[in-house]
Amino acid sequence: EKRLPRTNIHAAHGNSNIMHIFPQTAAMAEHFKEASRCRHCMSYLEKPMYLNCGYVCCLQCINSLQKEPDGEGLLCPLCSVVSQKKDIRPGIQLRALVSKIKALEPQLRAVLQMNPRMRKFQVDMTLDVDTANNHLIISEDLRSVHCGYFLQYWRTRAERFIYAICVLGSPRFTSGRHYWEVDVGTSKEWDVGVCRDSVNRQGVVVLSSELGFWTVGSRNGDVFSASTVPVTTLLVSPRLHRVGIFLDMDIGIISFYHVSDGSHIFTFSKVSAAEPLRPFFAPANPMKDDQGFLRICPVVNPGISPPTGPGQGK
Repeated sequence: EKRLPRTNIHAAHGNSNIMHIFPQTAAMAEHFKEASRCRHCMSYLEKPMYLNCGYVCCLQCINSLQKEPDGEGLLCPLCSVVSQKKDIRPGIQLRALVSKIKALEPQLRAVLQMNPRMRKFQVDMTLDVDTANNHLIISEDLRSVHCGYFLQYWRTRAERFIYAICVLGSPRFTSGRHYWEVDVGTSKEWDVGVCRDSVNRQGVVVLSSELGFWTVGSRNGDVFSASTVPVTTLLVSPRLHRVGIFLDMDIGIISFYHVSDGSHIFTFSKVSAAEPLRPFFAPANPMKDDQGFLRICPVVNPGISPPTGPGQGK
């Protein structure tokens, strides 16, 4: 195995055990970020206020929960319990905690930054034609997919997605660490990640971590989300052209990265390893005037920085 120069491994990223502690640390940092964020404005909680049910948001966002215009009832968007304005209470301790997390943001960002050594675990991956929806067009090298207007009449197979415009990748993952990159190019709508090998393929597919899908996706090119329950809206900048995906089956996490600058997008923890996981790809529907491709990027030397512009991962 070709090793990176010692300075590349140790100088910026700590000791040689970094890949053993990095996933847990990244997951913890992600939890800190999520706990300090308002679900309405997606910014740090400013003067957090609690409803009777325990839901919390910024003071300035309270009015957006009004059940009726100029009314006193506030409807929780999670549990639908109605609280009265006079009963909301300030989160004094939470406000102090958010202030500290906000001050630590540069350090949190550094912890979550993509580690170059992840490419040591890069997988030689292809698309599994036997799982592809009949509208999908797969390239000859089995690394690129887009959705066509007409049926491709793939051979009927039980493992094929019937209604959902998606396809799985190979190999299956049962243990260990794995990394791959997906070039999303200029496409505005897509979903990538992993799913259980046993997910429903015969009916409507709902991307949800509770149903065995751990994915991030784009809508309209500027709205990004993770398939948590409820859905987590993501702040992604600059424009995303290539997604790095790191899966650690042994500790049950999957992290997504903005390859162009190495910034962290999102981390799922408690990813089930009870059964094999498969890479998941869902390209845009051409009916929405988006014929963008998803392409699995080739394996690169971990010491080399790959091209990151749209369409360059060929």
